[in-house]
Amino acid sequence: MIFQSVSCSSNEKYKITDHYNGKNFFNPGTNDEPKSIFTVLKWKIFGDSSVWPDKITPAYELAVPAPSSEKLVVTFVNHAAFLVQVDGLNILTDPVWAKRVSPLSFAGPSRLHPPGIEFDKLPKIHAVLISHNHYDHMDAETIKKLEDKDAPLFIVPLANMEKMKSFGAKNVVEIDWWDSINLSGSVKVTLTPARHWSSRTLWDKRKSLWGSFYVETKKEKIYFAGDTGYGAHFAEIYKRLGAPTLSMLSIGAYQPRWFMKEMHMNPEDAVLAHLDLQSKMSLGMHFGTFKLSDEKFEDPINDLEMAKKKLNVVNFKTINPGATIEGI
Repeated sequence: MIFQSVSCSSNEKYKITDHYNGKNFFNPGTNDEPKSIFTVLKWKIFGDSSVWPDKITPAYELAVPAPSSEKLVVTFVNHAAFLVQVDGLNILTDPVWAKRVSPLSFAGPSRLHPPGIEFDKLPKIHAVLISHNHYDHMDAETIKKLEDKDAPLFIVPLANMEKMKSFGAKNVVEIDWWDSINLSGSVKVTLTPARHWSSRTLWDKRKSLWGSFYVETKKEKIYFAGDTGYGAHFAEIYKRLGAPTLSMLSIGAYQPRWFMKEMHMNPEDAVLAHLDLQSKMSLGMHFGTFKLSDEKFEDPINDLEMAKKKLNVVNFKTINPGATIEGI
């Protein structure tokens, strides 16, 4: 495998760009500002949070993936985690097998159901794409287990390498928006923009970059949106890289809109993103595993169906954890 890197070291000063001012990363062309602790408290105190089940006993079978695949095979794990198998490579997106997505082991969002693939049933993982440093996307426990199991290549946005290495990852490359890495002679990964933010503490907001990923093979184009609000970046990705064969778009963690709109799409936003990308097929993600916001457990799927009818879209669906799609 080639694993060709165009990144710079996390110890080097990053160049000034339209999304980095020498101190913080930001969303270009927006007035997005980090939410203060007082705004968060306002939401938590005065919000209208729904009651979710404590636990769900899944009525679906867990997947046992093949060791590899030449054609595109995508298996939903949970939340924003997918196993993408293509051209003989196995790629994971934002893998989370932990019980909680929180800085605390005893508190914070806890999973409602098991991952769609048991960790020990994973095939050899060649590359891991991590979109940003929030706990439900960059999970220290899972990263350490993947390093011990397969020592894969971890690809992260700028200024995330040091944190990844603190979790035990050894082969880490960090790149900027629109930079690319060749995983093999036929598979290229490009970091593309997202409208979001970053932090793992109260003191490191926007000190590291966030993003989405565009995976290109000789036959397929796969887009993984990571975590993002709706924005002009979807149309720009289509303009630069073309229409994806398959897009994985977030449809959950969107209420209340006054708090979430800039950082998380609702289902209608996701359908608009699907149209901007001109995606052949899209899958919903980022819902139903961890309670991160105020909408009801069933709302993302129901609201997606309403949005599809409103915008006359049929090629956008959700699948259960453990479900696999192929031959798109």
